[in-house]
Amino acid sequence: MIKLLGICGSPVSGGNTEALLRASMAHVDAMQDVEAEVVTLGDLSFSGCLHCNWCVKKQTEGKFCSQEDDLAAVYPKILAADGIILASPVHFGRLSGTMANMVDRLRAFVHGNLYRERLRNKVGGSLAVAFFRGGGVETTLATLNAVFLVFEMLVATSRLYQIGAAGLSSLGGTGKVTRGVRHMAMEDDFGVASGRMLVDRVIELARIVRAGQEALGK
Repeated sequence: MIKLLGICGSPVSGGNTEALLRASMAHVDAMQDVEAEVVTLGDLSFSGCLHCNWCVKKQTEGKFCSQEDDLAAVYPKILAADGIILASPVHFGRLSGTMANMVDRLRAFVHGNLYRERLRNKVGGSLAVAFFRGGGVETTLATLNAVFLVFEMLVATSRLYQIGAAGLSSLGGTGKVTRGVRHMAMEDDFGVASGRMLVDRVIELARIVRAGQEALGK
């Protein structure tokens, strides 16, 4: 079974980023060999990394970080996933502060005495949602992809957006509000298609990695 985890980094629960992420992953339900889950950071209570270096020497089985908050339940999901989709709204030309705080807390997988390098060879895909065209989609995707590279993960792309997937939450990316429509990102056919293609590529690579691991007896 391939495990796919989508993490929505928007502080707005049920907003455009979450809607596009869920739509991108919806067709996975029909795949018998894929199990998918979405975590919405906007529903959780947590803070950024304290750089206390507790994780460097004091990790124990199931204990990733010194902070006792809602991320404690997210760490095992990340560890168990074969493929991870990081989805963020574009804020000031870059990823959201909510997503950045979560990413900073993942240093537990970089420097942790027990869990370092445990994300190696997993597959990552990045998704961004911007209100207007040119608002920072590429910089957001590039930052999220850099996160995957730090963990020595494999980076998936969608072919439509060459470094990930992205949607625009205003009609045509004009930055104008359409009254009465909450999820304008779902009206962006190009963005919706890119999200679905990204998920398919993450799954494809995860299957290749799994097959290789099985062949090597890992």
